Amino acid sequence: MATTAKKTTTTAKKTTTAKTTAAKKTTAAKTTAAKKTTTAKTTAAKKTTTAKTTAAKKTSTAAKTAAAKKATAAKKTSTAAKTAAAKKTAAAKKTSTAAKTAAAKKTTAARKPAVPASANTSMKVTATEKKLVEAYRGASGDEKKIALKVLKGEYGDTVTKLLNAVGGVAGGSDSSGGINLGDTIGNLLGGLLGK
Repeated sequence: MATTAKKTTTTAKKTTTAKTTAAKKTTAAKTTAAKKTTTAKTTAAKKTTTAKTTAAKKTSTAAKTAAAKKATAAKKTSTAAKTAAAKKTAAAKKTSTAAKTAAAKKTTAARKPAVPASANTSMKVTATEKKLVEAYRGASGDEKKIALKVLKGEYGDTVTKLLNAVGGVAGGSDSSGGINLGDTIGNLLGGLLGK
């Protein structure tokens, strides 16, 4: 009976050892699985974080690049607008200056009749004589002829008669007894014009 008791004790020890070993293996397996799961989760979390960080960096870089391109385009547009405005202003100033110069030349030409190439510019004249010369230079051909005749005294009587006719003193009369101014003036002007 003592042998049987020993055998039973030995069997019980073996069973306990087996159970302990199995429990240890199970615990080790669970621990290893838990570690693998934790490692997998950590790795996944790191990958997700890295992906998010990379995506954020790309988005930020793209946004900065787009903003820089917009700023550059805006600067170019602004520079082009300023250049165009400056060109328009310069063109307007040139046009205005040219117009003023042309107007000034026309005014000067209108005030000062053209001096003939054969004119003797060294002659001294009075202010009245200067006015007469300027009026003569600005006159037409017929006007110059009449002015010379009047100044020479060739039509002194004619001018007097014309003034008298206009004043209602001289001239013949028509059938009603009035002064025929039309005929009188016509005759006098015909004499002045050499007709």
